[in-house]
Amino acid sequence: MEDFEMKKLNVLLVAVLVIGLVFSASSLFAGKKDKEEAPEPTREPVKVKEEAAGKESPMLAEMVKAGKLPPLEERLPENPLVEVPVSEIGTYGDKLILGTAFFLDDERLPSRVDRNGFFQFTYPFPAEGPILPNLAESWDWNADGTELIINLRKGIKWSDGVPFTAEDVVFFMEDIVDNEDVAYIWFYEGNFYDANGNFPQLTKIDDFTLKFEYDDTAFLFEKKYANVVWAALPKHHFSQWHPKYNSDSDYETLNEKLKILGVNSEGGRVTLNAWVIDEYVPDGKLHMTRNPYYWKVDPEGNQLPYFDEFEILIAGDRPSVGLGNMTGEYDHDHMWTGYPHYSMWLEEQGRPGRDYSIGFSNAPGMKIAFNYDADDAEARAVLRDINFRRAISLAIDRPTISKTLAFDLMTPIGASWAPDSPYFDKDYGYLYSEYDPAKARKILDDAGIIDRNGDGIRELPTGEKLELIWDMYAHDLFTPMSEMIVATVKEVGIRLILNEKHQTLHTNNYRAGNFEMTTEDFEFYNEPLLSVEMWVPTKPGSPYFHKDGYEKGGFSPEYDEYTRLLKKASIANIEEGIKLGQEAGRIMAENVFQIHVGVRKRPFINSNRLGNMVLESTRVQEYGNFDPPFRYMQVYAKYPAQRP
Repeated sequence: MEDFEMKKLNVLLVAVLVIGLVFSASSLFAGKKDKEEAPEPTREPVKVKEEAAGKESPMLAEMVKAGKLPPLEERLPENPLVEVPVSEIGTYGDKLILGTAFFLDDERLPSRVDRNGFFQFTYPFPAEGPILPNLAESWDWNADGTELIINLRKGIKWSDGVPFTAEDVVFFMEDIVDNEDVAYIWFYEGNFYDANGNFPQLTKIDDFTLKFEYDDTAFLFEKKYANVVWAALPKHHFSQWHPKYNSDSDYETLNEKLKILGVNSEGGRVTLNAWVIDEYVPDGKLHMTRNPYYWKVDPEGNQLPYFDEFEILIAGDRPSVGLGNMTGEYDHDHMWTGYPHYSMWLEEQGRPGRDYSIGFSNAPGMKIAFNYDADDAEARAVLRDINFRRAISLAIDRPTISKTLAFDLMTPIGASWAPDSPYFDKDYGYLYSEYDPAKARKILDDAGIIDRNGDGIRELPTGEKLELIWDMYAHDLFTPMSEMIVATVKEVGIRLILNEKHQTLHTNNYRAGNFEMTTEDFEFYNEPLLSVEMWVPTKPGSPYFHKDGYEKGGFSPEYDEYTRLLKKASIANIEEGIKLGQEAGRIMAENVFQIHVGVRKRPFINSNRLGNMVLESTRVQEYGNFDPPFRYMQVYAKYPAQRP
């Protein structure tokens, strides 16, 4: 392997890097560097104390004593991954309880519990640290970034005790992910494909070594593989329902078994996660118990997780989640709550029975997406008109929205990448984000979109009203925000009709392209090159707001150039990729391809009984979104819960 540039990171260095190193954007891709360029640790490597080795939960120790479980040394891998706690070594026992407004698409749930990619980010601020080992103990790139060798951690076992090997990765990648007959939607599925929709050629070298070959430079896959829910599935378990291995089965059966939330589903029942699903009650709860074969330990050799049980309970709606966390019914929320609950939390904090802390995450704001392939021809023409897009952005009173709904914790921004992204450029990042209704009116006037009958709503040159349907889901921040936007844009002669739906129906509609305007979080804007398919056409049906773009081309020359730049950036070297990404960002901002209302400091809530919880984090899809920054496996109970 003389032609490879080595990137050998052992678990001891991992423990140091998690807590000590801060890298520049180019350092995030250390796989490109020669060995002698590797940064020195800032302190002595954290080693597992020999006298502490073998520690485990009393719950599991009893099972070992009863002969129901092998001893710990037979359950751990040769080189367990050391997870360095946020503050201190924890203690075993208790149950971690989260509340949810409702169960989302079940492929998101594993990310709430644990993540099992080849690599992992440095949490809670991934942009500030290197990519770290996870299932992969080490990895090597060739010089041009077209070939990746992954060395898996030896001795990891699935939760049922069966060894984890490269065969499980091959099964998952080839028989599940890259199989058009597997209809189940894998969250972060795009991270397994390049910008052109190509899947890597995968070769199993031995039980713990894999070779990935790519059509183009692929250093970005270090981050892509860090942002997957998992990189393998237990072949010994799921092959019994896979038609390739069982001719008596069919894909309908397999797809049902792959789900996590379902009466007959098997997802999460045999897992590498810290907790194993053992009970699911629709519209009730999801209960999990610790994985006796979990492959991570703390620096003193204690097998993680600390909590014996993990439970997610249906609260019913967002306000109930916020109230339940305040009263102690739930232990933490980083997903369903935010500004609408903030004043209540501040007012109640410190009172009897109110035992919690408030933290903040860097989060994207509300996005308004335009469907450039809308069914209605008039609506489609309006949405493709740059004058309309610029005018509506200028007609949004972002400062008032921030003050009224976000406690002045929202910063107005244009159709741009995140301000802390290497692709951001302040010279264009705030274009058309100022509140300037006079300028908006002039743009529309000059475009011939005027109010011809004096009713306050403009008409298009065709005579049709400037009226669009805006799909919205019930959201305690986005709903009032959208109502404010409807009011201010009406002042410049644009009528938006809000069409509010349940979030699940809303999501299904926009994924299918059934909308004129729609709303979601402005995601994938920290690392846009990791999910190029969310911005430009890379395969049929992507992105959801321009589904015809792949086969018919972009709706404008500017969008075509934007597409070309992003696709080229995703296969360039890191430095060139940043330059191309910045240029693509300029085109996006100038053309207002989407509306971004503003970036936010979003409040979240922790029970004070939880040890090793962070109070600051980055919350974006490309870094795992809601829960990974908290690394629940290293969180513990400092004292019992006082549930209401």
